[in-house]
Amino acid sequence: MTAVLVIDDDAGLVRALQINLAAREYRVSTAHDGASGLGAAARERPDAVIVDLGLPDMDGAAVIRGVRGWSRVPIIVLSA
Repeated sequence: MTAVLVIDDDAGLVRALQINLAAREYRVSTAHDGASGLGAAARERPDAVIVDLGLPDMDGAAVIRGVRGWSRVPIIVLSA
């Protein structure tokens, strides 16, 4: 099963993504800030990451740079 990590602080959007991705047979994990997202990415090694650019503790671009430091996983950027 393909694993997707969603990093976003909007609980409603995270829930909608979780429901829709799970319905399409993706395994979904979530994080609500950049630090937790980086930790989850390192621990879980997802097949794809969806990240918001506006996170409460750091810029989403910093999360992307952090992940890119050790992984080439596909990253989808969300932005309002």
